[in-house]
Amino acid sequence: MKCIFQRSLTSATVSLIALTALACSTISQAADQASSTTRGKEISLRNEFVSVLYHRQSGTMDIVWQDGHKLLGLASSAVLEDGRSLTTTAYPQHDLDKSSDNVSAEASIGTASAHEYTIRSAAPGMPAFLQHIWLYDGKPWIAVEAELGSDASAIGTRHFDAVVLKGASAVQIDGSRSLRVLHVPFDNDMWFRYNNFAVADMKAAQVYTSDEVTAIYDNVTRQSLILGSIAHDTWKTAIEVHAADGNLTGMDIYGGISSPTGVRTDTHDTVAHGLVRGARVISPRIFIGSFPDWRDGLEAYGTANAAVHPPLKWADGAPMGWNSWAAYAEKIDDHRYLGSAAFVRDVLIPQGFGRNKVVYINLDAFWSKLDAVQLVDAVADIKALRGADGTYFEPGIYWTPFAYWSDDLDAYVEGTGMKYRYHDILLKAPDGSLLPKVDGGRAIDSSHPGAKARTTYFLQEFQRLGFQYLKLDFLTHGALEGVHFDSAIQTGIEAYNAGMKQIVDETGNRMFLSLSIAPLFPSGYGHARRLSCDTKGHISGGDQSTEYMLNSLTYGWWTDKNLYITDPDHVVLGEKADQGARSVIEGKSRLLSAIISGGMILDSSRLADDPQGRELASSVYDNRKWFDVASEGKVFRPVEGDTGDKAAAVFIRPSTHGVYIALFNYDEKSPQTITVPLDRIDRTLATAQSVSVTDVASGNELQPVHGNVSVELSPSESKLIELRRN
Repeated sequence: MKCIFQRSLTSATVSLIALTALACSTISQAADQASSTTRGKEISLRNEFVSVLYHRQSGTMDIVWQDGHKLLGLASSAVLEDGRSLTTTAYPQHDLDKSSDNVSAEASIGTASAHEYTIRSAAPGMPAFLQHIWLYDGKPWIAVEAELGSDASAIGTRHFDAVVLKGASAVQIDGSRSLRVLHVPFDNDMWFRYNNFAVADMKAAQVYTSDEVTAIYDNVTRQSLILGSIAHDTWKTAIEVHAADGNLTGMDIYGGISSPTGVRTDTHDTVAHGLVRGARVISPRIFIGSFPDWRDGLEAYGTANAAVHPPLKWADGAPMGWNSWAAYAEKIDDHRYLGSAAFVRDVLIPQGFGRNKVVYINLDAFWSKLDAVQLVDAVADIKALRGADGTYFEPGIYWTPFAYWSDDLDAYVEGTGMKYRYHDILLKAPDGSLLPKVDGGRAIDSSHPGAKARTTYFLQEFQRLGFQYLKLDFLTHGALEGVHFDSAIQTGIEAYNAGMKQIVDETGNRMFLSLSIAPLFPSGYGHARRLSCDTKGHISGGDQSTEYMLNSLTYGWWTDKNLYITDPDHVVLGEKADQGARSVIEGKSRLLSAIISGGMILDSSRLADDPQGRELASSVYDNRKWFDVASEGKVFRPVEGDTGDKAAAVFIRPSTHGVYIALFNYDEKSPQTITVPLDRIDRTLATAQSVSVTDVASGNELQPVHGNVSVELSPSESKLIELRRN
């Protein structure tokens, strides 16, 4: 930022110049702690990286960063249940509370102390309206939330806008030429994809949305603003963006996603967001940060969420093993289950399959095909298995705590002693009717005592039988809006938190909790979560392909370890399995997609009885050097972020000696040469006279490169290489 000012200025620029001067003053002082001042019509808050100027006449705030990025005219608002609309811009009086400028231990993120400030808006005959602002020592981000005064809180709201921006100049990223806006799905159901929209292509009459978080960035310069919720206890948070003539013209970040138009909406809700009221009604808390690289920004956002609600930890890290779903689905039986485990023991473990001397052998849906005796015997047999190297085996099982799949609504609920039937515990609409099915299942109200007893029953039974891995599926059913038995639960997210907390408490970190279909937030209730919906073995072809899953890695890699271990879903080999890989090349690409997603690897091939699946497995998994990379448990991130709703072709992460690069050809019929400038990978490589290239799988040294690296890929092929500066 250049701290140079001219004397001749228009009145329209006065407040912006004042804010810029404050930012420059902060830089010159080299202060890393936040501070506040009130000067007449302006309240200023600042730290080393960011300055906030609150305009006491207009009820808006400007945020300016040291790097020149700006958000101008930010307001907050709410729509009360009685129909009144409140907005800070309608209040004549805005004051900094005397209790402000205190270090907030509750809001601190890691080692970054949070300084909390409260702006109180007031007017005769109107309920108070508060805005809480946090600045973090030494960090380029702030957090903002709004709060209704006691009178308005008692009335409540279904739509609470924490951040409202309007005007063609409201969002500014210094030096940007082509901005993009990221769409993040609410959950991973129905093969939703991440997407990013070029602002230049956005239509004036259309609303562009994201759930919980978005990135606004220039892919060429990578300069960015990151905005997203870091509080997930009450609201489903929506982000709506408007644009016209190549410029962003408005943004609304609010609690209360309100598009109940059917099961194909982002949240699958069919009734309005729950009414939030009580002694204190608070909007979602919104993280707002400026970063020179949008990828760093999303990782910082993930870290902030981890500080608020820490992820579950599993001592053995990302698991490896086998799962029955894509292989056998409803045709699973004890012979196929145990036969697959035997193949893993006899063939795959000697090739390096497994991690930390443990392999999980998991039953998926339709495990009820095994009767009670077969199930007990199968678990005992799995636990008795040992590999030649001492690897031991653990059994896993599958359950849907919040979804009911039968139409027999009079059936007794398990674990309730015939006290409740299923029609008692299903979630209802405000008129008392049952909610429509989602994915073929009806939502269970997790707050109902019968549902709680059911959860206790199944979790105790799974643990009694000896299962150590539990795949939890269709969890979004537990976050649907409706009328809950516990009247203290007002929203679907509150119900989801309560239901998942019960599961975590009753398993006590004794079982690996793997979330399958689940909301991205709230996090902290599973050791792992699938990046995407079901993925099988084909390289491309829309849903369930390697390319589809890697779309989720392209824009969701930052969730790894911050929220969960990222689960890339099953590696499926052989044409008799569901959409299994048809060749070794295609199978290796699917395996590599799992490796770069953090290393969680679960095969789901027909290892018990399919010669092709067994042959492909022995060939695809015969690569100790790839397994070594996977065992480091580190996720790769994309080189480029301009792929729309498709996957990036190139992913990178640091290695011990340089940089790993994974490259994918998603074309099943044509070869492809992928060329990447080294300065897009690592600037230190770009300045080197020569860079060595190693094929990780074979260990062979390839031709050194300078300036660019080019890799030839056959149809469906992928490669993992390592670059080292010579």
